[in-house]
Amino acid sequence: MRKRYFFIPLAVIIIITGIYIWACKHPWGTGIGDVKNEGGAVGGWTWTQNEKGLGFTGEMTYNPKGPAGQGMIPSSRAAGYGGSNVFPRNNGNNYYRIPTLVVAKNGDILAFSDKRKGGAGDVPNHPIETVMRRSTDNGTNWGPETLVSPTSPSKDLSYGDGAYILDRETGNIICMVVGDAGFLTTDRNKYPKIRLIIGKNNGHNWSEPIDITDEIYGPNCKNPERQQWYAAFVTAGNGVQLKDGRMLFVLNVRPSSATSLQSIRNYALYSDDGGNSWKVSKTAPQTSVGGSESHIVELSNGDLLMSTRPNSGGKRYLAKSKDRGENWEAAYPQNDFNSSPSNGDIIYYTSTANGWDKNRIISLAGAKSGSPGEPTLSISYDDGNTWKQKLAGQASGYCSIAILPDGSIGMLYESGGPYAGPIAFMRTSLEWAFNDTATKTK
Repeated sequence: MRKRYFFIPLAVIIIITGIYIWACKHPWGTGIGDVKNEGGAVGGWTWTQNEKGLGFTGEMTYNPKGPAGQGMIPSSRAAGYGGSNVFPRNNGNNYYRIPTLVVAKNGDILAFSDKRKGGAGDVPNHPIETVMRRSTDNGTNWGPETLVSPTSPSKDLSYGDGAYILDRETGNIICMVVGDAGFLTTDRNKYPKIRLIIGKNNGHNWSEPIDITDEIYGPNCKNPERQQWYAAFVTAGNGVQLKDGRMLFVLNVRPSSATSLQSIRNYALYSDDGGNSWKVSKTAPQTSVGGSESHIVELSNGDLLMSTRPNSGGKRYLAKSKDRGENWEAAYPQNDFNSSPSNGDIIYYTSTANGWDKNRIISLAGAKSGSPGEPTLSISYDDGNTWKQKLAGQASGYCSIAILPDGSIGMLYESGGPYAGPIAFMRTSLEWAFNDTATKTK
């Protein structure tokens, strides 16, 4: 009789434990680590970016005649009214590049950058770390620099070119970094490694990097086609989360030993389980000029639009997917979307589905045929079919864009010479850029 009483509670414990493990590992579970967001705003957050997909769902509370209405200002005045230098060009022997702007679920603004030791060059020229600064007052002031990645001990173990997605459900920040080998200089024995870092508690805590290279490509990948790929990395900057929760980055792929830009292809890298596992699209957009760093935005009808940095021609290349990123149509140059050969960013700003008067897609990228280009805001009211542009500042390199908690447009950009800092922050508005005002209709 005593044995029977002993086994009943033991069985209950085993069943409960099994259910917990299943929930963590099953694709319906809550994502990596089974840790929900631990840090909302005090009293509970009421604002969120992209809650339903397709843009801002809060209230536009900024003053269009205040700092958010000033537009970009020259980097020489970036520390003045409405703007600030978030990262210097260099601090001693450390150089800062590759900006990304993310708004956490509690409304904090997070500015990310590479910290490159010994020079501003890409992987694998120098040890590279990923760093972050935080603003809790809509970009007016910025906290101290903190590490997102581990310390990089050498150029053979680096964490650079960060790409980010805010998971709306958990509040986790998904970060992809690349390191260890060069994209165009690698061989089959030494190739770029892709690592995943998870930010929790609104980016206050970051996990150890998880090497997911074998899941994506390389000789240890289970997919026979991707086993043969020579190199890959995730486009730095913002990825996208669709209305149904799927998260997508653009994967830049060198599929063979060829090193020409025309040989590069852009595949989608996506997750349907909160970042636990990652898959690669079946196809990439076909183009005679090859692929390059790209970003994806979800359109009002559920199609996806990929916007690609041009290798030549001075026009942004666009491509569409009608099946959530699995297959892609051919890419085409958008004639009214001027672009320099520099990485930019693209977001869905307002949607009629969320009660706004117009659909608005906004992009920030260099718009000059030369390099590094002049930071230019572009807007489309018809899901990317036509575009209007507004010059927003002096020559810059890479740049990033986000919707701030008050509805204004935040911009983080390399404000120096060709692909160099300092990395500056600026707020702007529809009113300044396009003489436009977003209004709620319902």
